[in-house]
Amino acid sequence: MVLWASIGTSCCAISVILINTGIFMRPLQAQFAWNRSEVSAALSIAALVLAIANPIIGGLIDRLGTRLVVASSFGLYGVATLLAPTIITKFGLPGLYASFALITFFGAGSTITGFIGLLSGWFSDDLLRSRGVALGCCSSGVVLGAAISGPLLITVNTHFGWEYGFYALALLPLGIGLPVSAMLIREAPLARTEAESGAALDGMTLREASRTSTFWLLLAIVLLISTTLQGLAIHVAPFLSDIGVGPEMLALVVMVNFLVAIPARLFSGFLFDRYFAPHVAIVVFIIPLIGAGLMATYPILGVAILGSFLLAIGQGAESDLIGFLVSRYFGVRHAGRIFGAVYGVFSIGIAAGPYLVGRAYDAYSSYRLSFLLALVGLFVLCILLALLPRYRQSHDGFAN
Repeated sequence: MVLWASIGTSCCAISVILINTGIFMRPLQAQFAWNRSEVSAALSIAALVLAIANPIIGGLIDRLGTRLVVASSFGLYGVATLLAPTIITKFGLPGLYASFALITFFGAGSTITGFIGLLSGWFSDDLLRSRGVALGCCSSGVVLGAAISGPLLITVNTHFGWEYGFYALALLPLGIGLPVSAMLIREAPLARTEAESGAALDGMTLREASRTSTFWLLLAIVLLISTTLQGLAIHVAPFLSDIGVGPEMLALVVMVNFLVAIPARLFSGFLFDRYFAPHVAIVVFIIPLIGAGLMATYPILGVAILGSFLLAIGQGAESDLIGFLVSRYFGVRHAGRIFGAVYGVFSIGIAAGPYLVGRAYDAYSSYRLSFLLALVGLFVLCILLALLPRYRQSHDGFAN
């Protein structure tokens, strides 16, 4: 099931569309004369839509099951991606915003939100100590999809134009994500047993979780992760282009950075299973902190590429960390709904971060201020991670 979930997340709306917003930035600027904050606002709108849709999707999955919700999401967002060039060409900047809103609204169920509850159910009881690796594999699908779709998009944009870039990206959800989720995804035996027997899985409801200080501390952590790392991630491609990286080299750097994030997620998940995850995460997020410092202090080609490499390592641990902590602190019974709510806050950070970085660039014609602020944000993040309490034994079967 981990394999099918990983393939599914590799075709999700985040890895195929949202992560690649920066690659669309310069072609759209060239054709429509939009500035970077205007293009970045499309991602911000999409992320806000995702913040609203994620709790809804989590509730639908808890009620209807994973396969129906996820398969429907792949089909609908694939069609929305096909329609995007027509909408953008006809309506201009509002069309860009509407296209991204539609893609993320319909594609919310294709993201890792659609798979967290599924895998948490499969990896419970005797398999609990492998849950971190399972979630790491699943979230690795996001960066694998980005490693494939990013270079594909750069190549198609360069030779055929940005319109055909959308058409090429639509092949991933429609040709891979939809059939895999419809035919190969199965509910966990634990969930099936609950449905048949009427027994209740262990865990808090969303309301119960929201009454704990851990929940709100986790929300603050999630918001900092998404605002800093995702805020910079979308602008890495235009930043590297600004300092002289050509299309072929850019495609290679983008692919390598995303591929680096795959072992980072797997290794992080392995460590989450064996050590206290928040402490492991502190070490993980120190790496992009150093990357942000390098990119702010030494804006030359070699150091900039190294900094983007270090940022990618940090991005390799965020989604599986969030899913792992939700399931360990609050249990698996309502994991889909709780994760949807937490990931909704993550989406707010995705909305704010890229837009603010774009605004700072338009104001100062430089990304230096953004890199410095991200450095401060990551430092605060590490402090908050150190404040998280130990897991509750009743939700895990054992304490850590």
